[in-house]
Amino acid sequence: MSLLIEENNSLEPVDVNAENIMSEVIEASSEKAVIVQFWAPWCGPCKQLAPVLKKVCAKYKNVKLTKINIDENQEIAAQMRVQSVPTVFGFVNGQPADGFAGVQPESSVNQFIEKLSQLAPGKADISGLLEEGTIALRKNEVDIAMQAFQKALSLSPESAEAIAGFVRSLIALGENDEAKAVIDQLDEDMQKKPIIQDVLAAIAVAKKGAEVVSDMGELERKVQSKPEDLQARQDLAVALFSSGQQIEAMSQLLESIKIDPSWNENMAQSQLLEFFTALGHTHPDVIKLRRKLSSYLFS
Repeated sequence: MSLLIEENNSLEPVDVNAENIMSEVIEASSEKAVIVQFWAPWCGPCKQLAPVLKKVCAKYKNVKLTKINIDENQEIAAQMRVQSVPTVFGFVNGQPADGFAGVQPESSVNQFIEKLSQLAPGKADISGLLEEGTIALRKNEVDIAMQAFQKALSLSPESAEAIAGFVRSLIALGENDEAKAVIDQLDEDMQKKPIIQDVLAAIAVAKKGAEVVSDMGELERKVQSKPEDLQARQDLAVALFSSGQQIEAMSQLLESIKIDPSWNENMAQSQLLEFFTALGHTHPDVIKLRRKLSSYLFS
């Protein structure tokens, strides 16, 4: 399943003037978010910003890109209090919802457009599906989680939360290579989002766990017979985590830290922090275990 946001590379901004501003911007913004870029032919920074706006807007089906030449439409520019170019406004339901002036890096433009996309009329509410999928994953009901996240993606393909949930479902199924392939398809801005970075950490942990999960029974026996064997405890934690037993895995590392916090250059602590990142820092188990870690380290 490809999760690349469908792009319309032929998207060209609509020229807006006094005759069509009502239909192309005000009325149109009741169906989509409308981006209005104020520009001038003599403006160098406008020429820098224009292709960035075009590239980012092309990722969103519910965003429309328009442009207004201030030399030819001075009254509109005055009404919008445009003092310099480039200036960009985003309209939603007939009203300006946000804006900025001057050239911005692509990452900032992406955040601006994404915010307006979320505000756009008719935006699908996928919060219930995301919650359903998240709860199902925590219960290890992977099929239910996968269905919820796939449905969320069909309604909102650009949702980082839905993408992350879908990838976590693949990890839970042991499809680590496919999970990594999905991440590799995403554009650079999406890959940099914290929730996607957390998923990348989850993939790394899953691949590490796949190397030792077959030895889990033997590792459990080693830890039971020799609790101070911290390497066996470390390997067991990774195997447990990979098999979906996150609490048990993190508890093993906490026990290791309790026995010897500095063992092997703080390896148990480093692994535990990697688990925290893989689960996501707002995960309730992470919040609970982080408190325990603090109590062990600073007591």
